[in-house]
Amino acid sequence: MSAQPNKLPSRLPAGSKYVLESGGKMQGSLLVNRYVELPNGRRVELASRLVATCGSESIDAKAASRARKAKAPV
Repeated sequence: MSAQPNKLPSRLPAGSKYVLESGGKMQGSLLVNRYVELPNGRRVELASRLVATCGSESIDAKAASRARKAKAPV
């Protein structure tokens, strides 16, 4: 991997893949690493991005919370 992202070619060959990899959380946002993989195996690195998440709780935590509320006596 290079330290500085490369520019994408103006046209990509058939069979190219756009890949997103989760890099963990940073400053309350999700860090996403991106690259394009060409059919010959060459990788063109793209700049990483911080992506805002929908909520502060994970999906598993929300499901567990709903399950506890459903079992609570009235």
